[in-house]
Amino acid sequence: MSTVCLTLRSLWCAAGALLICVAVQNVVAATPSTATAYPARPIRMIVPFAPGGGADMMARTITVRYTETWGQPVIVDNRAGGGGNIGTDIVAKAPADGHTLLFNTNATIVINPHLGKISFDPIGDFAPVTQAAVLPFALLLHPTVPAKSVAELVSLVRAKPGEFNYGSSGSGGGAHLAGESLRMMAKLSMTHVPYKGAAPALVALLGGEIRFMFVSILTATPLIDSGKVRVIGVSSKKRSPSLPNIPAVAETPGLAGFESDLWYGLLAPAKTPPAIVDKLYQETRRILLLPDVRNRFEPSGTNIVGNSPAEFAKIIKDDFARWGGVIKAAGLKVE
Repeated sequence: MSTVCLTLRSLWCAAGALLICVAVQNVVAATPSTATAYPARPIRMIVPFAPGGGADMMARTITVRYTETWGQPVIVDNRAGGGGNIGTDIVAKAPADGHTLLFNTNATIVINPHLGKISFDPIGDFAPVTQAAVLPFALLLHPTVPAKSVAELVSLVRAKPGEFNYGSSGSGGGAHLAGESLRMMAKLSMTHVPYKGAAPALVALLGGEIRFMFVSILTATPLIDSGKVRVIGVSSKKRSPSLPNIPAVAETPGLAGFESDLWYGLLAPAKTPPAIVDKLYQETRRILLLPDVRNRFEPSGTNIVGNSPAEFAKIIKDDFARWGGVIKAAGLKVE
């Protein structure tokens, strides 16, 4: 009799466990964080830079289409400061439900961590969604700088050590490292002046507060077209199709091998459900490949990407290691 009771008890336990599993699965399936119900409320996309820069422009282009597709408001929230670290930290600590997103640059994710103390883990605190675009920097001069080429600029700075300053969108950013690479490769003495975003830096350039700067071609194009600044080089290995008559900095004698670029990418907080990450990836890629979006960005030197979360994650890890080695060798620190 005892054996029969034990058998019945085992069967009841097994049935109970099966019912619990089914109930849990049903609850999970009904949770509003699943891709089917996402987004369940307005989305905030944080851009950790001032309005008007290239990252801000692309983020706003994407968010408008999100709203059209999903019927939920998607707001760009500019949180400038700390070279992008302030806004990035907000997303790192946000709920992992896909309703707080980060549209960032390689500067904050793979460069800043090597330059000083940060309050987030650039690898562990985020779920990569997609690398949106890659673009080179343009080297812009204030019109009063009497240089028509990179070689002439190098000669001017060498002739007056310490008297020339250059600006960037923030300490430790890609534009800053492009300037520092030029300084080290050409053995120049010049001063870096950081700003809270590309737009404030460009205002300073136009006002003569700084003499020259590197900035993404996307951001620089309107000023180049207006003739308010002079462009003398691009930071890619080869010339940009959008500026075919402007040489690459690497074409300058003594600067062979010079290369620095900027990428934009979409990330979510770590542990965001994979189904939501995939939904964000699929919709973002669709938007990036729209003809009107490509026609807006590609003529200004932007290379649209839209790769998978796994591919983007590998790029982040590889770039993190690469720039870490460069920064260590150069002994760079945030000013």
